[in-house]
Amino acid sequence: MKLFAATMVLAMLLVPAAALAGPSIVGNFQYWDPADPAYDLTLNANGVYELTISAGDSLNVYKVTETDVWDGNDFPSDQSFTPGTPQSVTFHVNLGAVPGTKQGDEYVFHSLNPPIVCGTIQGALGGSNWDAGDTSTTVMSDGDGDDVWEFSSVITAGSYEFKIVLNNNWDQNTSPAGNIPFGSDGVNPVTIKYYMATNTTEVVTAAAPAVISAPIDYDGTAAGLLFVQFSKDVEQITAETEANYVITGGPGGSYTVATATRDGSDASRVHLDLATALTEGYDYTVTVTGVTDLAGTPIDPSANTACFYLHRVDLEINMHMFITANGVPTSLHIQGDTHPLTWDQCGGAETFDGDADSTYVVTEYFTMHYTCGANAESTLVKYKYVVDCATWEGDFEFGHFVTLDPNAASQTMNVWWEDVAPVDNITCDVGVLFQVHNSPACAGGLFVRGTELPLDWSTGVELLDDGTGGDVTSGDDIFSAQVVFPTGTYKFLEYKYFCADAGTTGVYECDVLPNRNLTLDDVNGCMAVREGPMELVDLWNWCEPVTGMGQNVQQKTWGEIKHIYRAR
Repeated sequence: MKLFAATMVLAMLLVPAAALAGPSIVGNFQYWDPADPAYDLTLNANGVYELTISAGDSLNVYKVTETDVWDGNDFPSDQSFTPGTPQSVTFHVNLGAVPGTKQGDEYVFHSLNPPIVCGTIQGALGGSNWDAGDTSTTVMSDGDGDDVWEFSSVITAGSYEFKIVLNNNWDQNTSPAGNIPFGSDGVNPVTIKYYMATNTTEVVTAAAPAVISAPIDYDGTAAGLLFVQFSKDVEQITAETEANYVITGGPGGSYTVATATRDGSDASRVHLDLATALTEGYDYTVTVTGVTDLAGTPIDPSANTACFYLHRVDLEINMHMFITANGVPTSLHIQGDTHPLTWDQCGGAETFDGDADSTYVVTEYFTMHYTCGANAESTLVKYKYVVDCATWEGDFEFGHFVTLDPNAASQTMNVWWEDVAPVDNITCDVGVLFQVHNSPACAGGLFVRGTELPLDWSTGVELLDDGTGGDVTSGDDIFSAQVVFPTGTYKFLEYKYFCADAGTTGVYECDVLPNRNLTLDDVNGCMAVREGPMELVDLWNWCEPVTGMGQNVQQKTWGEIKHIYRAR
């Protein structure tokens, strides 16, 4: 019996690769050139784009471009691999429903890091739960080369959740947006399949159906909707018989199911509309009898209950600074890793600013599931917001956190967009004198680039060694640039130095490693109260030990001498 866990199948348009103006792999191994025909992707017979290259033994960084120019249709964030020894590496790419247009449904991984099944299944098999880097237990394989990646095992009886993870990191959120639940009887093997061409996941097992969970489905008015998540697809007539469901607990004692409806796109899920809404701050039990799977196998009587504590969270976000800079958003959705939140950009709860005070609000009910007979435990929820279904707070790893308290009926969370409140912005003009020792010869100039204007990641500000632009001494091989960050700038700056060649290209110092960080000091660094800017002494290419710089910095790296400020 099969359970199709994806909620949406993405139609892969099988068009010739040549018509896509060069969808390509670009990386530091080919000078980040999207127009290089040697790295064009080719559509194979399975509907997946591929490219095999010969890689050296060092660290490689790459991403995918959907056209042959840098036009914003690149994905995902930089990925990396280190072969260890020279060898062939194959990239597998899904260009999404509309190749040539970035829509957030594109995926890539390379052959050194096959997909893994990441979730509570890992711990059951001796690994580490939800560890995207744990390849000890659940690595998938594609032995017949059909681009359907599989993992199969007999798993200890119980209920589990997972997601398919690519490249051993969470940079890409494979479909469906939420976690995929399933059950195991401890006897029959469970096979999990990931179809790369359509980005869908399938769970295959011969075990009897079981109840995995019964989350609340808040409709915006009252907590009167539940859905029962079964371990596999269930038969419609038995699933839609209201008498097969008994809900007890809370102040009402017991609750009548007015209607039961099997989900139209996921036959393992049944929606229950209760005659009376549930109340937050109480425990509830859902018991199911009489339901069968598609083959007529009755529900496992030892796994037919779900227990949960109902908790309400009022989620608020202050958008004043965002609105001042960008205008009022058309929509603002909240996304997260715990039901009812998902990472589907427009599938999450929409928030509203009812009183036009720049604070957007939404109420969510969370069901904190636990083993019946035990007690609910605190649950950590990660969440973030997305404007107009397109603009996320920071990158995918950025997020707010709330700990659900099983001893409280409700709580309120109030945050600022990207966690940036007015206190996080400088209250005066802050000057910084960037100085670089040990710089290479740069035909097109040495630049500092960063996250806050007047720095940016396209050009930046040039450092000179000619006694101008803040440079102290001409010809001393210390390249300098004085940069003034205006009042209101976000005080947590990220930056790097860039050695440009004769054109628009060049190299970053320690290209594959994180950016440098600097907190702009609006107490001691204000230009209005200093004789000059704060002075920052850096070494080019901080990931490598340096020599010839004097005894006090001999064999030091940037991590040991960064942020040296000279007193005024």
